[in-house]
Amino acid sequence: MPNTQNHTTPLRILLIEDAEDDAQLLVDHLESEGLVFDWRRIDTERDIIVKLQESWDIIISDFSMPHLNGTHALETVRRLDPDVPFIFVSGTIGEDTAVKAMKSGAHDYIMKNNLNRLLPTIQRELRDAQARREGRHAEQILRKLSLVVKQATDSVFITDSKGRIEYVNPAFETLTGYTADEINGNTPAILRSGKHDLAFYQQLWRTINCGDIFKGTLINRRKNGELFHEEKVITPLKDAQGHITHFVSTGRDITARVYVEHANARLISILEATPDLVAIFEQDGRIRYLNKAGRQLLGLDFEEEVSTRHVQDLVHNDTAQQHISQALLAVREYGIWNGETVLRVAKGKRLPVSQVILAHRNTDGSIEYLSTIMRDISERKHFEAELQHQTNHDRLTDLPNRFFLVDRFTSALEYAKRHGEYVAVLFLDMDNFKRVNDNLGHAAGDSLLQQVAQRLKGCFRSNDTVARHGGDEFTIVANDIKNSEDVLRLLQKLRTAFERPIFIGSQNIYITFSIGIALYPHDGDQIEDLLHHADIAMFRAKSSGPNQYRFYASEMNARSHELLKLEEDLRLALDREEFLLHYQPQLDLRSNRIIGMEGLIRWQHPVRGLVSPADFVPLLENSGMIIPVGEWVLRQACRAHRTIREAGFDNFHVSINVSAAQFSDEYLFDKIKRTLQDEQMPQQALELEITENILIKDPISATETLRAIHGLGARIAIDDFGTGYSSLAYLKRFPLNVLKIDRTFVSDLIDDPSDAAIAEASISLAHKLDLEVIAEGVETVQQLEFMRTHDCDMVQGYYISKPLPWLELMKFLQRR
Repeated sequence: MPNTQNHTTPLRILLIEDAEDDAQLLVDHLESEGLVFDWRRIDTERDIIVKLQESWDIIISDFSMPHLNGTHALETVRRLDPDVPFIFVSGTIGEDTAVKAMKSGAHDYIMKNNLNRLLPTIQRELRDAQARREGRHAEQILRKLSLVVKQATDSVFITDSKGRIEYVNPAFETLTGYTADEINGNTPAILRSGKHDLAFYQQLWRTINCGDIFKGTLINRRKNGELFHEEKVITPLKDAQGHITHFVSTGRDITARVYVEHANARLISILEATPDLVAIFEQDGRIRYLNKAGRQLLGLDFEEEVSTRHVQDLVHNDTAQQHISQALLAVREYGIWNGETVLRVAKGKRLPVSQVILAHRNTDGSIEYLSTIMRDISERKHFEAELQHQTNHDRLTDLPNRFFLVDRFTSALEYAKRHGEYVAVLFLDMDNFKRVNDNLGHAAGDSLLQQVAQRLKGCFRSNDTVARHGGDEFTIVANDIKNSEDVLRLLQKLRTAFERPIFIGSQNIYITFSIGIALYPHDGDQIEDLLHHADIAMFRAKSSGPNQYRFYASEMNARSHELLKLEEDLRLALDREEFLLHYQPQLDLRSNRIIGMEGLIRWQHPVRGLVSPADFVPLLENSGMIIPVGEWVLRQACRAHRTIREAGFDNFHVSINVSAAQFSDEYLFDKIKRTLQDEQMPQQALELEITENILIKDPISATETLRAIHGLGARIAIDDFGTGYSSLAYLKRFPLNVLKIDRTFVSDLIDDPSDAAIAEASISLAHKLDLEVIAEGVETVQQLEFMRTHDCDMVQGYYISKPLPWLELMKFLQRR
C-alpha cells in the first residue's frame, strides 16, 4: 500500500536515471518543496527487477538512457507492480512519445527544464494510486461476495423497493423450484402458501418499509405445490440519502427441523399423557427429562428443575439403588435391561414398578443418553400377595397353614443352627371343642376358632409362628429360645391370655389346651421329627387331663414344673419379706482401708432355704419382677449406708447392680432421686453398676439416662468390663466414674500373660480417662499385689471377704 506524506513516514521514491547529477537535481528540488522522502537511483533493468521486490510509493524515470529505454523500463515496472505511480521526467521526450508512454501505463510526464509541476503531480498520483488499490480491493471483495451468495446453501433473492425480484441465487432455485428467468420481475407473493393471513404480510411490509429488519418463519410453497418452512431475514438497503433502494431476503430451509420438532412435540404430548413414569437421563444418572406422571409420583412441582436429581434418587432404598447401578452396567453392555424395583414416591411411600432401561447411541455407537419407563404394578403385586396369602394361610382363621408353617420352621431352624439357639415347637389341642360344636353349632365353633386364633397371635412374639394345623389344633414355632425357662414364660403368657372367657353369643366359654412341646436340638433336628415329637407330647398331656402340658423329654417336665413352682413362690417373696442383701467389702489399695461395699440380693426361701441368685435372678428379670425388687434393693442399700454412717464410717460408698429391665424403666431416675432424699443419702456415696451390653442396645437413650443420674451426683460404674461386645468408644461417650475389671481376667492373671496384659491395659486406659478401677474376684495375695503394683485403685473378692450378711458385715468393719 502507498505512503501518503506525513511528518513521521517519509515517501519511498525510486529514481530510474543514468545521470547522477540529474537525479540529485530532482532530489534537491523536492526537498526544497518540503517533501520528506527516501530515494534510490538505478539505471538498469536488472536493478528494476531487484528493487521492485521492495515496496515503493512512486517511480520517477528518465526516458532516454544509454543502457535502458524508458518504454522498456515502464513495461518492466508494470509487469511487476501494476499499481505503483510511474512518472517520466525527461528533457528530450516529445509530445507523441509522451502520449504513447501514457497509453503504455505512465501516469504523467514532466520536462526537466520545468519541475514546478513535479510535486503536485506526485501528490495527485499518490492519491489516484490509493484509489486504484481500494477500487481493486473492492472489486475483489465484490467478486468474493458474489461467489458466497451463489454458493450459499441459504436462499437469497434481491428485490427493488417495490418488491420486484431482480436477483436470485442458485440455492433459491433449488429451494423453490423456480429458475431465475421464471422468477425475475415477479414478487415474492408467487411463493405464498395461504398459511399466513393478510395481516401477517402487512406487518412484514410495515417493518421493512420503516427500514427495520424482519426476522421470522414463513411457510411458503414450492413450484410443485409442496410446502416448506423457511427461517427468513429481510434487510432493507439504503442509498447515501437514506432512501430504501432494495431489499435483500435470506432464507434457510428448516422444514426437516420443523417436522422433527412437530414429531418431538407429538412424542412429548404422548409421554406427558402416559400414566407411566418416563425419564431421560445422562450416563452418570443425572435426569434430563421427567414426564408429568413421574413428577406427580415423586411429588415434584412442574416448575421444579430435575437436572439436579439422579435416577438413583427415584428408588426407595440403598438395596434398590445398588440394583439400579447393576442394571445400568447391563444396559451399557447390552443396550437394554428390564426388571422390577421399588420407587420412592411422594411422602416417602413405596411403589412397586416394572422398569425398562434403554441405551440410545450415536452414529459412532457411543451412548448419547439413556431412558427408563416405570409402570405401577402395585395392583398386580397386591393380587399376587393376596394369592400368596391365600395359598399360605388358613381361610377361616387367617393363620399360617401347615405348608407355610414348614417354610417358617425351616428358616427358624437355619437361624438357630447359625446362632447356637433353641427352637420350641408347641402343639396345642383345644380341650372339649367338640362339645361347643355339638351344642352351639358349627358357626359358633368357627367363631370360637377365629377368636382363639387372634388371642394366640396376641400372646406370642412377631417372630414366632402361630399356625392352624387343622380342626381345633394349633402349632406354634417359637424362635430365639435360650433355655427351657423361656418356654415356660411362653406357657405362662398363653395361660394368662385365656384366663378371660371368650364370648360366643350369650355364652362365656373358657378355653384350655393340651400342649405338647418339643425342643430343637434336644428332641430332633428335622422338622418332621420335631412336629411328630410335639404331637406325641401333646397326647401325653391330654391323657393326664385337660389344661396340661408335657415336654417330649421327660426330664424337661420335672425341671419345668420346678421352675414354675419357683416362679410362683418368687412372686410372693417381696410381700413376704424373704429377700435380703449380703454385702461384699471393697478395699482401697492406697490407704489399705475398706471404703465401700457392693450390695448383692439373696432369697431366703421358707422351704428351700437360701436360693442361689443364679436360679432366681433370671426369673426376676424375665417376669418383670426385677423392677419392684430392684427398687427394694436400692432403698435397702441406702438404709444400710445410713446405719454405717451413723456408726462412724465416713467416706464410705455402697454399690448395687442395675439390670437391663431397670435401666429401661422410665421412672428409674425418679426412684433414685426419691430414695436419696428419703434416706438422706449423700449422692456421691451411691454407685450404680451397669453392664456394657445395656449401653450398646440404645446408646442415645443410655446417654440421656446416665447424664440425668450423673446429674444427681451418683457414681456410675461399668461392671464386667471386657466381657461384652461394645467398643471402647462408650468409655469416652458416657458419663462414667468407675471401671470394674471382670473376675474372668483376674482369676488366671498370674499364670496367663494374656489376662495379665488385659488387666494392666484396662487399668492404664481407665486412668487416662480419669476413671477409678475396681478389680473383682481377687482371691489370692498374688492377685492383690499384682493390682497394687499396677496402680489399681480398689479390689473386692474372697481374699478380702466373701459377701456378708448385715450383722457379719458390721463386725467385719469394726475389726478392720
